[in-house]
Amino acid sequence: MLKRYLTIVGLILVVIVGLGVWLKPPLDKMRVGVDEGLRAYAAQKLQAGETMPAVSHVASHDWLVAVSHSARVGDDIFYCFGAFRVTFCQHPD
Repeated sequence: MLKRYLTIVGLILVVIVGLGVWLKPPLDKMRVGVDEGLRAYAAQKLQAGETMPAVSHVASHDWLVAVSHSARVGDDIFYCFGAFRVTFCQHPD
């Protein structure tokens, strides 16, 4: 009974991890998308007479089933996390 239970739980975990690896968003595309979005965000927040702040890379991580990326615009840091083809981004506003 216990052996059958452990086998079923193990198979479910293997399927979930396999789907996570297969559906993980590409980190390079996430970086490009975040950088483009931050440039648009910085352009909206730009006051008259100010120069456009630079978008700089802070950190990127590629785990087994998820990826994360953070970037800086001026003094603000933005974070994005993606797994299973879904990406969530957080920004200071």
